Formats: sequence, C-alpha cells, structure tokens
Amino acid sequence: MIGLAFVLALAVGQAPVGGAASPPATAKSAAPADLAELTRRARAGDVSAYDALALRYLDGPDEDYDLDKALHWLKAGVAAGDPASMVDLGDLYLDGEGVDASAAEAAKLYQAAARKGYARAYDRMGLVYSGAEGVQEDFAQAIRWFRRAAAAGDREGMYDLAKAYQNGRGVAEDKAQAAAWMRKSAEAGFVDALNDLGDFYSDGYGVAVDHGKALALYKAAADQGSATGMANVAVVYHNGEGVPVDYAEALKWYKAAANAGDTDAYYRIGLMYEAGEGVKKNKDAALALYRKTAEDPDADQQEEAQAAVDRLEDELASRAPVT
Repeated sequence: MIGLAFVLALAVGQAPVGGAASPPATAKSAAPADLAELTRRARAGDVSAYDALALRYLDGPDEDYDLDKALHWLKAGVAAGDPASMVDLGDLYLDGEGVDASAAEAAKLYQAAARKGYARAYDRMGLVYSGAEGVQEDFAQAIRWFRRAAAAGDREGMYDLAKAYQNGRGVAEDKAQAAAWMRKSAEAGFVDALNDLGDFYSDGYGVAVDHGKALALYKAAADQGSATGMANVAVVYHNGEGVPVDYAEALKWYKAAANAGDTDAYYRIGLMYEAGEGVKKNKDAALALYRKTAEDPDADQQEEAQAAVDRLEDELASRAPVT
C-alpha cells in the first residue's frame, strides 16, 4: 500500500510513483527582505523599517516567524504615525491573529491611516463594511470606500470593486465594469486579480473567450508564487483549454501547486493516478492523495475528497483476497 509517505514525498518535491516532473522554474516567491538589515534600521529609529520588519516576522521564512515581535514593531509604527503599520495591525485585529478579534479596533486603525491619505486603508474600510464580524453590513458604504481606494490607485481596492460588480453587492451586477476593474488590478500586479481575470477570459465573463490570455494570466500569477495560479495552469493543460491536452505538463503544475500549499491539487493528482493519465495507474497512490485532501478545512473540498476516499476504499476492499 502507498500511504502518507507517498504524500510527504510529493510535498517536499521528490518524484512520486510514475516519475512526475519537477515543479516549474516559474513557481517561486520573491526573496524576503534581509532580517538583520531591517532589524538594524528599526532599532536605529527608521520608522519606514518598522512595518517591513513586522511583515518579515509574519510572512518570511518559517524559522523567522515571531508574532510577538511583529506586534511590537507594528505598535511602534502606529505610535510613530506610520499608516502602513496601522493597516497591518488592523488586519491582525480583523483576523484575530495574536490579538483578540475586533473589527471595531481594526476600523479605528484603518480610519487613522485613511485620514493620512493611505489608499490601502480605504480598501480595508470597504472590507469592514462588507460584513466584518460585529459590524452592520453596509454595502453602499463599502462601495464608496472601494471606489475611493480604486481611484487612488490601490490595486486591492480595484479588485474589491471588480468583485462587487461581479457579485452585484452594493451595485448592480455589471460584467463590463467587473472586467475593467479586474484588468486594472491585474495590470497593477495583484495576484488574485491575475487569477480572476484569467477566469474571466476562460469563461467569457465580460470579455471574449481567450484561452491564450487566460493561460498567460495564470502563469503570471504562478510567477508570484500563487498556488492557485499554478493549479489553474495545470487545469488548462489537463483539460486542453486552448492548448493540446498535456498530462505531463498538468502533473508538473499540479505538483507545484501542492508544494505551494494548494490541498486541492493533491486531489487532482489523485484523479490522474486513479485514471492513469500521464502516469501508471495506481489506485493506492490515488487513495493516499484523496486522504490528504480530506484533511482540508474547506467543507466542500473535504466532502468531495472524503467521497473519493470512501469509494476507492470500498473498491480496493472488494478486490482484496479472502483469507
């Protein structure tokens, strides 16, 4: 039987059964800022380094993660009047990360940054009014903040305005406006917009279907280290969307997505092993991958994977020799 060892081998980039290709060279993230240099600058009183140092402790290599130090430098930045620190500390309050969750406290920080003309704070205020816990939903107010952020050139504000038009929240659904603002956000390099605009071109939402543009956008997202972008590239090659079906290329990108944290990619690789698409058929390997996906906290994904686990376990058990 092939179990968790197979899954772990895949996760660390070793070739699993069938000899899958290595992750694509484009699947990488930007090098993090130097910790020692940021620390030196921050301790010397360089306020511009406070937020960057905090983000390094939050988002840098796992061995550098330190929530207490991140909070220390964000609070120092807030005390010094740095709007970036205000927004990033607000995000921690909004998510309840290292502090008691408080949308009200987050909103105070966002408003303080907004008063300084910090565009990212406008977008965050829109998110608060979009349904943050403990805050009355007010989509009209949210749209006003998203428009303000987008007009100021904030790429996340452009994205959230695009999603509002796409979903008809606070405004009437407008495919053309959704596509226009999604394009602006993507052109500004926002990774979620790259993926979503790729979906627009794939589905013909607000734009003409163009699988070539969709693939280019997915690859651009993958270039930024987006696991979703990598998985989207894999789907294009798996299904032959505007390109010939290429199972080897699909498997390579699914593997990259799995390594980057996309649990659903394990499920997709499992499907390929179960069907023998580009690899030797191996239902034991498929079962191990389905079990890995069934651990995902997303209820829908968990349900889909667990159904595959139950189905394949029953099938393999029925074929087991009677002793």
